[in-house]
Amino acid sequence: MLKVIDRYLLRYFIMALITVTVGIGILIVIINMIEELRHFIDHHVSLLDILTYYAYFAGWVIKSFLPVFVLLAALISIGILARRNEILAMKASGLSLYRIAAPLLVFCLLLSAAHIYYNEIIFPEGNKRRVEIKEFTIKKQSEKKRQTTHNIYRQVDKNFFYTIQAYNIAKMEGNDIKLYRSKENKLTELITAKKLRFTDQNWMLYDGAHRIFSDSAETYNVFDSMSAAYIKEMPSDFEVPLGKPEDMGYAELEHYINTMKRTGGPYIRELVDLRLKLSYPLTSFIVILICVPIASNPRRGGIAVSFAQGAGIALLYFVAFKVVQSFGYNEKLPPDIAAWLINGIFFLIGLFIMFRTRK
Repeated sequence: MLKVIDRYLLRYFIMALITVTVGIGILIVIINMIEELRHFIDHHVSLLDILTYYAYFAGWVIKSFLPVFVLLAALISIGILARRNEILAMKASGLSLYRIAAPLLVFCLLLSAAHIYYNEIIFPEGNKRRVEIKEFTIKKQSEKKRQTTHNIYRQVDKNFFYTIQAYNIAKMEGNDIKLYRSKENKLTELITAKKLRFTDQNWMLYDGAHRIFSDSAETYNVFDSMSAAYIKEMPSDFEVPLGKPEDMGYAELEHYINTMKRTGGPYIRELVDLRLKLSYPLTSFIVILICVPIASNPRRGGIAVSFAQGAGIALLYFVAFKVVQSFGYNEKLPPDIAAWLINGIFFLIGLFIMFRTRK
């Protein structure tokens, strides 16, 4: 059960977290409003649509900036308590820094778990709605353009691939399909069809021709319909996703990556983002580990110096995080290392600072 001191520390921290989240969140919204103002005016966007958009936009702000809000809330709340000598009084009464930090560490560990849940369960659907409003209501993009995709290339295996000139998402139907099978860099089979349609069982080809090539002869047959069960993609796999893959849920992004692997498309960037979905929310726990010992011992210069020190470490953390992430995107680091390296380094730094700080 929570003791009085735990509730007292958590109340200060949570109030600071709410204040920082609302204050900086409003600032981010205002900056975005200024950027989008031209679209609001030019396209006569209604006030209701604007408010709806920013209700969903607030969810994106929480998903993207929660560790920053936690950092600032820790520096402010613990710094104020230290400046009032309340942290000193707690230590004088026999509480160690570890005991003082314990409720905040446990809370932020639970907050990190809640952040992961939010990112995977709550955020994706709301974010899709946000992107839809931005593209079709604010920027007035035509929804009809999204109903058809062009020049689709998919690879079944290393010797078998197909192309679709145009695919209608609503009808689950493609036009002008060509399937190529090769062996030892020689074309051995070519299937062309005017239509590709998804049925209850699998994909079917219609009104086409089937050619088989050998060293001595060519076999040619026409067909009205032919099964294409070797095409494993589902109709939704041909849709152009709204928003960025990094904003998908874990399962959705994993499915997207598996599709890219199977069809020969690029997926390394998305694989890094998949690993970050678990590592980034833990940043909230790590910044607490670093900032609590710094903010709890304000030196000469007062809380401002402690705040600057903590903010400097946090800035270094997030810059390093983004640099290593870009290394992963460019395949200079494996995805797992790109996602977890900075967390591991700063976790060790946090432990070192915690152990070295006066208790």
